[in-house]
Amino acid sequence: MVRDSESYLKGLERQGVVSDPERRRRTIEEQIATICKSAGFRLNIDADLLDQAVYTTECPNAIIGSFKEAYLDVPEEILTTSMKEHQGFFSLINKETGKLVPHFIAVTNNRAKDMGLIREGNERVLAARLADAKFFFDEDRKVKLEERAKKLNGVTFHQKLGTMAQKQERVRTLASFIVSRLRPQDGELKRACERAADLCKADLLTGVVGEFPELQGIMGGEYAKHNGESEAVSRAIREQYLPRSIEGELPKTIAGQVLSLADRLDLVAAFFHVGLVPTGSEDPFALRRNATAIVRIILEGNLRIDLGSCIDTARELVIANGFKGGQDFRQEGRHRVMEFIFERVRHYCRIVHALRDDVIEAVLKQAQSKTLDFVDLLLKMKALESVTTKPEFDPLIIGFKRAHRLVEKEQWDRKPVDTARFKDPTESALYQAIEEERKKMKSAMIAEEYGQALDSLVRLKPAIDAFFTAVMVNAEDPAIRSNRLSLLKEVDDFFNSFADFSQIVVQGS
Repeated sequence: MVRDSESYLKGLERQGVVSDPERRRRTIEEQIATICKSAGFRLNIDADLLDQAVYTTECPNAIIGSFKEAYLDVPEEILTTSMKEHQGFFSLINKETGKLVPHFIAVTNNRAKDMGLIREGNERVLAARLADAKFFFDEDRKVKLEERAKKLNGVTFHQKLGTMAQKQERVRTLASFIVSRLRPQDGELKRACERAADLCKADLLTGVVGEFPELQGIMGGEYAKHNGESEAVSRAIREQYLPRSIEGELPKTIAGQVLSLADRLDLVAAFFHVGLVPTGSEDPFALRRNATAIVRIILEGNLRIDLGSCIDTARELVIANGFKGGQDFRQEGRHRVMEFIFERVRHYCRIVHALRDDVIEAVLKQAQSKTLDFVDLLLKMKALESVTTKPEFDPLIIGFKRAHRLVEKEQWDRKPVDTARFKDPTESALYQAIEEERKKMKSAMIAEEYGQALDSLVRLKPAIDAFFTAVMVNAEDPAIRSNRLSLLKEVDDFFNSFADFSQIVVQGS
């Protein structure tokens, strides 16, 4: 009979059930730490595996086991993945070398009288798994990636998007295009990227990747190295799927960055082409994650490239394959893909750089019809964010918005500003200020000194304020009215040459 919750929980523990998952977690962590200290090894930390151990045991008991040292000839990723996926075992690392050691930690569900039998049983089962993994690895190396790549015509990428061979060819062309824009004089890099792209999907036909799909790319790089490919090629193949998660590790080599970008741009363009786009919380093809990866690779890798031309090329390659596209792909496809990636830029800049939403929007609005250098756009956002903290900024924006509303609302025959029609000194002063600051701003923009460029705008504030104080824009004389509106249009254009300041929200308004 259960009298209360406390007695019930104590009764469970007497029967070998620890009901509190956090207590089980602490127990496992403490037991593993004790084993590692005693054995002199370091745990290969895996949060997912720890969660699995917590929620698949009732009374956890960690034990150490071992396997034949000969298996260490197999790549570590195969061994650790086999231990994790097949048995739920933790792998261990040599503290000094950082290399895998022939030992593992298993978390059993209870403590038996003879734990030696449980250890031997785990070792015996793992030995069979590792023997299978070694067999696959040895067999895979008997066939070169180049030969496997020829069989990708028989592998479906997606029922609406043809074969993996077609995808691989698109990735190759796109990677070549990206390199030609990123480093046009680097022939060696271009050859490495093209060669890596030629082989990048071939490991899908290997035994190890068939057994462990999460090792695709990793095994391709391993086999490319075994086949005598260059370090640049094998590293690029290995890094093509990085980052594997939203905040995961990024490709470290430029060839890996190019290949990863090409693969993801093709993925987004292809699925948008056939109308398989994310809706609400549904994103079965992880397009949002891939778009975030594109943004991270470019910004964190400081890659100076026009993403717009890359997207155009990716779309053209998909269209050239003859797949049946969605109704609006040709007319609105570019805009939809760009807006999809822009949404990831907004999120990245908001979360990672803590930028204001209106600042982000002001820069992106002006960027949509221009060269899409995301590194450049982020520099502009940071400069704009910085200038918003100046006390004169909000009053400046109020003056700008007054000018912007007038030229947006009024109808007039715009002509070049005629200085002969100026009736008040403030008109001439504003015109001269624009002319002087425009030259300074142009030089600053060319040098990417965006803080200095924005200072030119800030310095216009006295002239703008004086103008609105002294004159009536909608003068009775149509010629004077038109000339004043043209002058304000110069102000509007000057501001908008940097960003769409109409998006900026005056703080406290």
